[in-house]
Amino acid sequence: MAVVAAYETAFAEEDCDLFVAVTTTEFRARIGLPDCDVFVQSAGGRAQVLESLEVTPISAAGTGRGTIAALAHMEARSYIDENGEPVTTPVSVEVDYRYHLVRADGAWKLESVHDVTGGRTEGQLTAGEDQAVAETMADWRAAYSAGDCAALEASTTAGFRELMAWPDCASFQQHISDQNAYCPMDVHPEDMRFRTLVDAHVGEIIVDVVEVCTLDVDEFGEPIDPPYETGAPYRYHLVEVDGAWKIAEGENGAAAEDEPANTNERAAIEAMRAYNDAWLEGDCDAYLATTTASFRSAMDASGCAAFGPASRSYSAAVADFAFTPTDIERRSAETFEIKSHETYDSLTDADGAPVDQPFLVDEYWVYTLVLVDGTWVITDIVILL
Repeated sequence: MAVVAAYETAFAEEDCDLFVAVTTTEFRARIGLPDCDVFVQSAGGRAQVLESLEVTPISAAGTGRGTIAALAHMEARSYIDENGEPVTTPVSVEVDYRYHLVRADGAWKLESVHDVTGGRTEGQLTAGEDQAVAETMADWRAAYSAGDCAALEASTTAGFRELMAWPDCASFQQHISDQNAYCPMDVHPEDMRFRTLVDAHVGEIIVDVVEVCTLDVDEFGEPIDPPYETGAPYRYHLVEVDGAWKIAEGENGAAAEDEPANTNERAAIEAMRAYNDAWLEGDCDAYLATTTASFRSAMDASGCAAFGPASRSYSAAVADFAFTPTDIERRSAETFEIKSHETYDSLTDADGAPVDQPFLVDEYWVYTLVLVDGTWVITDIVILL
């Protein structure tokens, strides 16, 4: 709680040294305040809209080795109302935040902040938000796939359109026309979650999608059967504007590393790493320890007799394998769904024949892990398309 108080004091007093002392480097980068110049500017802007702020501790509990979650109630007098509109007379605002802290460099430091006002489940959308975002993404899908300008305006902020160099309908439609001439694109939403980024955005909704390119004909106009299809993850950041959630930013952030925040998340990630290492190193014990029997059966590698030759063949065809967890989602008390970005140099072609020049393979996968006798094990893996 002392760290939480110090964090809020740092903003109130524009004290960058204190801000750095009580936060992790990753958190500062995540909320868009990586250095003191940017922090002081942000803190000054916050001071202009807050007449007062009172923090009341509620609870703090350990969430694993070297981690703490602290819940605090905030009461503020603000010159920005609940709809984000400026007002001349300050209004009362009450919110609940849960602060996650980690032990680093001999001190407790803040690594994330979540809005849990009104009993919100951390990271989850309310029913109203879920419906609103689904409507926004349906509009964006129509805009992105067909050049629908009305749908573009309904689903994006003016700042996003300016950032993308779409100042008018004609420029946007030209972009979509050029894109579709190369490879028609579609947007497939994967998952949505709420996130509070203090000061950078009061609250935002993250939508991870897969943008799918489908080619029905080749460069000579001949039909491709079956059609060529490839997909890549993309991440959209939505903010609330006039009561609607709109896309404010987009990034390849779905491929950025999602750091595990507690013991269970770390254990699930380690199981995934051990599984991939097992294939590269031919370690059958690790393969058995990190998978369920049903998964191994589906892989046609139920035991070591089948796994050994398969792993030797795989490891001989792969070099410089890299694995990055990109999105950690705990679907239930006993289930994780974790996306990963995996790259390697392939030493063979599609038929398994050696190639003269290795080529980069860049893929995205979704792992499902379940808790079995206190251990996280893989029960399914599918490629993300």
